[in-house]
Amino acid sequence: MAATESTGKLTRSHVIIIGAGWAGLAAAVALSRAGVKITLLESARQVGGRARRVAFNKLRVDNGQHLLIGAYQQTLQLMSSLNINIDEKFIRESLQLTLRDQQGNTVFLSTPRLLVPLHLLVALLKSKGLSLSERMRAIQFGVRLFMHGFKFRQDMSVAELMVRYKQPAGLCRKFWYPLCIAIMNTPPERASAQVFLRVLHDSFRQNANHSDLLYTRADLSSLFPDPAIEYIEKQGGSIRLGQRVTGLQLDEKSGRINAVAVDEQILPADHVIIATPAHACANLLKDIPGLQPLSGQLAKLSYEPIVTAYLQYPESVRMPHHMLGMLDTTTQWLFDRRIYGQAGLLAAVISSNGPHMEQDNEVLGGIISGEIARLFPDWPAPEDMLIIREKRATFACEPGINTLRPPNNTTIDGLWLAGDYTNTGYPATLEGAVQSGLQCAARIIETLPN
Repeated sequence: MAATESTGKLTRSHVIIIGAGWAGLAAAVALSRAGVKITLLESARQVGGRARRVAFNKLRVDNGQHLLIGAYQQTLQLMSSLNINIDEKFIRESLQLTLRDQQGNTVFLSTPRLLVPLHLLVALLKSKGLSLSERMRAIQFGVRLFMHGFKFRQDMSVAELMVRYKQPAGLCRKFWYPLCIAIMNTPPERASAQVFLRVLHDSFRQNANHSDLLYTRADLSSLFPDPAIEYIEKQGGSIRLGQRVTGLQLDEKSGRINAVAVDEQILPADHVIIATPAHACANLLKDIPGLQPLSGQLAKLSYEPIVTAYLQYPESVRMPHHMLGMLDTTTQWLFDRRIYGQAGLLAAVISSNGPHMEQDNEVLGGIISGEIARLFPDWPAPEDMLIIREKRATFACEPGINTLRPPNNTTIDGLWLAGDYTNTGYPATLEGAVQSGLQCAARIIETLPN
């Protein structure tokens, strides 16, 4: 085992974290704060993983358009602990959803500032674009969920859940299904009702402001990864970019993890956290004695893509809302980047799989811009466009998914897992990644002598 060094806080064990996405960074911040020595290894040339900045002409955008909600308590608390001013970095608004089809029919829902659960019941009752029968069915469904604590023993698809609770097809099309795809990045026919209800529980049952929408004013890298790296380095941690881990080393006598291999180098450690995506983690584990079953378990996870198209219009172009849902189109959500200081720039988001993944950028760009033109016929054509395809943006959040999701600890002493795919109960979100990283760090800290 690598030597440890005594500090005023905890024994200064050396922890190597493989992967500098949001899970790895969250774990690194928490361990650094506890006085643990950190080495963070990232195979890419920048940190942030699947939530990082990308250059588009002279602008800084993200590799995918993300939206936080008030229920992301651990993410927001972690940011605050790094002296990130939440009020400066975010525009926070009570939940407002506007969804429109190509004929101009609009659904609108807005939560008032009332106590739980009145805010949701009033929002559904006063919603626009839903019939009285649809609103009543949605309210009845909401009441039943509250009575059950948003929990069911047996998992099923979101589509099956809607049939069980007699939600009309029109209500599903205009409200529940777009909400499901936005939360889960998995079609309702294949999305886990258990995980869907977990997010609804945290958003609507605990605190009224947990359903708030938080629009970032800056790119994702400056929102958390950059301040996290600055903090880790100030605590004496080391961040090494462009470092691909090729193997793990165990102590022959104890069977405990004691080092990682990076090309020709062997880096000793007391603990190792694998904070890579699940498929990369499975590759690292497959040759470790005793971990082949875990590697095989992770290999069973399937994935869903997200496509984000950035369209640059003249600066005079402005959406009526920060965010607009689109019904019965390839494009699912539009975001006006004016709140980022990028006037005229829109982000179009397409979640999950579909025919669009087989189309080249020119064809897909034409479809997206055409759908926007039919919604806003007075707008000129976009001047420029950037299409970003994240083919493994999230794991497919299917029924029974939680039985495949591993805990933070493994059967190898000192070897840990962190990532949104671990068993947090959340879908593949920034909050899920942060929760996993913080839980992993807490488990390691528990093992260290005071």
